[in-house]
Amino acid sequence: MPVSVADLVEVRSLRLVPKTSHCGTAVRPISWVSTTELPDPVPFLRGDELVLTTGLYERTDEQWWELVDRLARLPIAALCFGTGLVHRTVPDVVVRAAEQCGLALVESPREVPFIQVSHWVADRIFAEQYDAVRANVAVQDELVRALLAGNGLNGLLSRLYVHLGRTPVAVVGMDGVVLARFPQRAALPDSAVRRPVAIDQVPVAQVCADIPAHFESVLSFAANILGLEIARHQAVLTGRRELLGQVVEDVLEHVISDREGRARLARAHVPIGEPNHVVLAVVAGPADRLRRLPWAVGQLAERRDDHQPTAVIDNTAVLIVPATADVERIAAELRDRLAVLDPQVGVGVSTARPGVPGLRIGYAEARQAGAQGPGVHSAGPLSVTGLLAAGVDLPLKELAETTLARLLRYDAEHDGELLTTLRAYLDHDCSPSVTASALTVHRNSLRYRLRLIEQLTGRDLARLTDRIELWFAVAALSRGDGEP
Repeated sequence: MPVSVADLVEVRSLRLVPKTSHCGTAVRPISWVSTTELPDPVPFLRGDELVLTTGLYERTDEQWWELVDRLARLPIAALCFGTGLVHRTVPDVVVRAAEQCGLALVESPREVPFIQVSHWVADRIFAEQYDAVRANVAVQDELVRALLAGNGLNGLLSRLYVHLGRTPVAVVGMDGVVLARFPQRAALPDSAVRRPVAIDQVPVAQVCADIPAHFESVLSFAANILGLEIARHQAVLTGRRELLGQVVEDVLEHVISDREGRARLARAHVPIGEPNHVVLAVVAGPADRLRRLPWAVGQLAERRDDHQPTAVIDNTAVLIVPATADVERIAAELRDRLAVLDPQVGVGVSTARPGVPGLRIGYAEARQAGAQGPGVHSAGPLSVTGLLAAGVDLPLKELAETTLARLLRYDAEHDGELLTTLRAYLDHDCSPSVTASALTVHRNSLRYRLRLIEQLTGRDLARLTDRIELWFAVAALSRGDGEP
């Protein structure tokens, strides 16, 4: 326990005599001992000292009142007045001033030298510090064992609760949400001491407990251990996300066949046979931020895996969300989580499509949508020119098949020649007369075909950007490898 004035008075060998009523009620622990005969010792004091003086410097009553008042306001722990050398007894003015100012005042007789008082206080302080160090080492050892045992945050908090004198303790997110606590239903007062829980020197939560000062070092060490526990599960999630990211990247870049891609995605629990949305976000800053820092501390505190298949590719987070899920809510949650890393993050949401080709299209579509700026953006009609402007690696064959899907289906069902007509029209600089001549059809027939092409593709052949996109689509279909 900290050394107090009451402890001093109870030591018979020191023969200290309390002179004010505050000696028995003083709660301030004595931090150290300072002996002084200076005219003004206050600038040399730090507070909570036991100040020893014989009153050698001669003062008027008014000066004594001023000094005692300043010592009380600093505040010091107590004033010890030595008698028998300069003053036979403690001056009445000092006693009255100390009583009125709320200062603990004790008298030390000449027979007990100040050095004896100083040694006693120093021995008690060092013993207290040694006990605190020994207790801290024991607590630290037990918390490390609990960490290595893999008992999670609740296991760590339960051990910390015991060593903090059965004081409720909690881990609180930076948004104020309680992530874990022990006991489960304990309330934390507003006065709770808080210590940051950090990962890679970035605060992600706080550990809180209503504790006295001598427990604060234990709480600080616990914050480091809790950070290691959160970082450990973050590393597990990151490994899983990077593995899926490698599969997705191989699929996007045609490193593996579609058949192998389906098999590997199925092993990663991605329902590739059903329609899936792609939810994508690119985080600004160093590419490893998505791997190092947690997106949602609550998820890590509960040791939960990702609800949706989640991939990390460099600085890009990719979620594969079934069409049956609430994709808007999931995208909004992703935005809120990643805003911790990048407040201006944009999240793109693709149309739901099945299969490996659908994943490629969805990735490009979601990336184009996310490039619109901060917030959540659903994909509009596919725009090859927009994708090019956004710097997206284009899956041209899949884009072509998506753009021309209705036209190709019409040709297959009606033995039509709309694709041939569109290719000829674009090859002849969109000249109706030259195209009609090349196809040996009447110009009215050509006009009918062109209107039908516009209806089926949703493009306007009079617009330059729509012509460019149709040209890309036709050119991609003309190449077996999907490259224009």
